[in-house]
Amino acid sequence: MTDPLSLDTIQSEFSEDSEGWVLQDTKSKKYVTIPHPKYPGRNPIHFFMSRDNAESVLQEILDVNWALGNRNIVATKVKLLQACRSIAANKAPGNADGFVVHPPNEVYEFLHQQNP
Repeated sequence: MTDPLSLDTIQSEFSEDSEGWVLQDTKSKKYVTIPHPKYPGRNPIHFFMSRDNAESVLQEILDVNWALGNRNIVATKVKLLQACRSIAANKAPGNADGFVVHPPNEVYEFLHQQNP
């Protein structure tokens, strides 16, 4: 599987105007954290490069965790670098302790691995 983008790549490849998409609970305003196999024991916030990628992953999550179906979770556009800096400074909404930025090819591989 393709690796998430590194912090160095994020800082060198994206501008202050670059946007990403996160999954956010509309009631609590907290970003959804999703366990990641490369970071066991951590609660990273996942950023996606398109709304479609974020919504596709959200659908996969809802398919396996029906309890989240009672929550109003949506894909939300954010300024990527600003949001990453906020998380790094421990000012992220919720209990996030890191972040992962997913390029489209990684999301594609993940979704097709789940649904062959």
